[in-house]
Amino acid sequence: MPVSGVVLRCLEGCADSVAAEISSISGVEVHGVLPDGQIIAVIEADTVQEEVNLVSELHDVKDVITVRLAYHNFEDA
Repeated sequence: MPVSGVVLRCLEGCADSVAAEISSISGVEVHGVLPDGQIIAVIEADTVQEEVNLVSELHDVKDVITVRLAYHNFEDA
């Protein structure tokens, strides 16, 4: 099972609303919003392709500028 930590950068003033929206996506867990507006999240999926699809979905959220990989690991289910 792939698990990744990601950092999302949003348009100024939009981080809280983006964090609320992405926390409703299955496989995404928001861990916090930094003072500079970046969002720290963890994504989990059953396959690498499903994880890639989650990252693409995060990119498509309104007001998201970038999604950067901070950590990646494969865990046994």
